[in-house]
Amino acid sequence: MDLTHATIVVLASMMFVLSGMVGYLYWQHTRLNQSIQSLAVVVSSIVNVAPPPAPQEEEEEAVPEPPKAQAEPEPEPEEDDRVSVVDVDDLQSKTAAQLRELLDKKGIPYGKRDSKTTLIELLKATA
Repeated sequence: MDLTHATIVVLASMMFVLSGMVGYLYWQHTRLNQSIQSLAVVVSSIVNVAPPPAPQEEEEEAVPEPPKAQAEPEPEPEEDDRVSVVDVDDLQSKTAAQLRELLDKKGIPYGKRDSKTTLIELLKATA
């Protein structure tokens, strides 16, 4: 056997061993990545735990009503958003406590130490 043939056999066997080692490292790397991925899924499920749903009251099942044959729709009651009119001449005869009550009913802010004339002026401005 020639020295060249022996060298070729040695190099070929070294290539075979190195190929096996690279394959083994690739297999280990794949297993490691799978393990890390499964750990990441477990950790994210623990960290991102959704709060338990709030207890809901029993919901009534919506039963569709049968259509009414040419029935008139019921008018919806409208809220009166008009401000009650205050008689400006009558304000002079009221006490400061009564004027404050009127201001409270209308939702108008006023100072606790405001005089009666100031309260009347506030009511006149909003009338």
